[in-house]
Amino acid sequence: MEFTLFLAALALFQPIVYGAPTQAVNSLHPEILAAMKRDLGLDAEQAHVRVARELQATEVIEQLRTLAGNSFGGAWLVDGELNVAVTDEALASEVTAAGATPLVVSNSLSKLEEAKEALDNLDIKQTKRLEATGIAAYYVDFAANKLVLEALSGSTAQAEDLAKQVGLVESEFEVRTVKELPSTFVTVRGGDPYYINNSARCSVGFSVTTGFVSAGHCGSAGDSATTSSGVALGTFSGSVFPGSGDYSYIRGSSGNTFSGTINNYSGGTITVSGSTASAVGASICRSGSTTGVFCGTVRALGATVSYSQGRVTGLTQTNVCAEPGDSGGSFYSGAQAQGVTSGGSGDCTSGGTTYFQPVNEILSAYSLTLARG
Repeated sequence: MEFTLFLAALALFQPIVYGAPTQAVNSLHPEILAAMKRDLGLDAEQAHVRVARELQATEVIEQLRTLAGNSFGGAWLVDGELNVAVTDEALASEVTAAGATPLVVSNSLSKLEEAKEALDNLDIKQTKRLEATGIAAYYVDFAANKLVLEALSGSTAQAEDLAKQVGLVESEFEVRTVKELPSTFVTVRGGDPYYINNSARCSVGFSVTTGFVSAGHCGSAGDSATTSSGVALGTFSGSVFPGSGDYSYIRGSSGNTFSGTINNYSGGTITVSGSTASAVGASICRSGSTTGVFCGTVRALGATVSYSQGRVTGLTQTNVCAEPGDSGGSFYSGAQAQGVTSGGSGDCTSGGTTYFQPVNEILSAYSLTLARG
């Protein structure tokens, strides 16, 4: 696309990105507003404007990524404002003209993503290798313009060696220490909304027209899904975990209704209207059967996480808390479905890091149609 045409297209987006919210986001559910006020410190007007900006920023990012090509260094949001990194200084003025803040960086996003993919392919059949060496996760940090490896304090040397094995030099990666390795949130404690083989509890992710989706570690193909009273909800038709994702599809039993809504754990529901993926830095909320609704921001896309059961690729990292039993639960931005809760570390008393499996990959894998309210 020629740059003049690109700017003409952006003219349609900028009144929304930098002006008043659209009617669609102006009708955010009261429970979403309450959670964003509590966890992000936003009033109603600020929440509406921020969600509108973040929704439209997705379009702008894709346009700029196409324009920059191999010079694209990543894009992220800070309080709703869009930052775009490029390796070619000549593109900075064009980023500014598009309404974003330019940053000239050394490493292209494609180079860092290739290094991450190389890590994914390293001893791919030995899925527990990274977890055994104390590596918690790794992902591309757009703002830092580096591949970040998270590791236990005694495993930083192993993390550095891994980065060098895939051809990175010290200026291209960073090792960050974490207090504990992530874990999945399966529990055998009682509670809503569904049980696997009348035993372990997980949370429904999102309804589809033929059932619902959840986390892969919650169950395997053939396992049953029931309510706390034993009423049949469906049967696991497919499940992926560990490896290329953490997702499952539960084909619903006849007679059940699968609604395009999310439990707000305050006696009401939140409507799902689509599944447009949010950018790094965007606000996001999670609903789960143990802790209810909590909000935070997206921290990284395409993270690879090492659980005790094995390595999982393609997850999104957030600073939203979660606890056992929240596994499989809904991650959403505004009324847009984002993904299903995978695992993480910490809790909702002290805070933590939680990863989710993007929902669009699940829908694509099983040719499903998201149920909308």
